[in-house]
Amino acid sequence: MSEEDRKKLIKGLEMSSYKTLRRKAMLNENVVQSDETGEMVVVPAREVFTKLYNEPVP
Repeated sequence: MSEEDRKKLIKGLEMSSYKTLRRKAMLNENVVQSDETGEMVVVPAREVFTKLYNEPVP
């Protein structure tokens, strides 16, 4: 895989993650994350989205 292809793949994955999290935040859904000890926790997608992207949820 060329460096250009790798960059395109990474950009596509980033956009997909952004869109998925944004959609979940708009629908007031939760996401599962791991905490600092590795335990799984359920958190509001709205909270994660605003922290990661510093954008309000539409």
